[in-house]
Amino acid sequence: MTRLLSMIRWDVTLQARNHIYIANILSTLAIIAFVVLLPLETLPVPVASFFIFTDPALIGLSFIGAIVMMEKASRVLSALGVTPAPPSTYVASKTITMSLNGLLAGLAVAWFALDGAFDWPLMILALTLSNVVAVLLGFAIVARAPSMNGLMIYLLFASTIIFAPLLAHFGFVPAPAKWVFAIIPSYAMLMSFNGAADPDLLSLPEWTYALGYQVIWIIIGWLWAMGEFKKSIISEGR
Repeated sequence: MTRLLSMIRWDVTLQARNHIYIANILSTLAIIAFVVLLPLETLPVPVASFFIFTDPALIGLSFIGAIVMMEKASRVLSALGVTPAPPSTYVASKTITMSLNGLLAGLAVAWFALDGAFDWPLMILALTLSNVVAVLLGFAIVARAPSMNGLMIYLLFASTIIFAPLLAHFGFVPAPAKWVFAIIPSYAMLMSFNGAADPDLLSLPEWTYALGYQVIWIIIGWLWAMGEFKKSIISEGR
């Protein structure tokens, strides 16, 4: 626990020094500005959910990639191989700090997108799960990237997959075919945001899927990220 707290303090300092928090504030303000400028008095729930979803997607796909690539360039990963702190502490620290960052940003977007009219406990739960999933998957992706150019290719491919469920979310595919997208965790994220905006929109099986499937992907993402980072530490140390 002491190592984790020390790593969290180090991560917060490093992220502030590299202007990650400023970048996230600016991106969140841009999303909020877009929401406010839309010529709609009240946003439909699916539209509001999409804007809320953009924050964890941005943090998981962009900010985590930028942080880890900067640390790769500074040979932080190779240093981890000779320190007492295990790779799990490194991954857990960044998951906690960036997920908290995404939670606060997501709540700000939700407030403007839904005029504050949402179920707060459910929204906090949905944002927490979604951000943890996004951060861990972002970790797994960036750990494999050999360079910034390689990361861009990986992120382009990942973005195509992650945003594909928007077709079902906005009703562009027939209802029976929507569950084809259910294997992609972003579909569960969007569904949980719909439910947090209006709990009556989801049935008990849908709630079970929306929340439970994200928990499953947190486990998958943790194991995947840990495996990739152990490989990265070994390769960086050579």
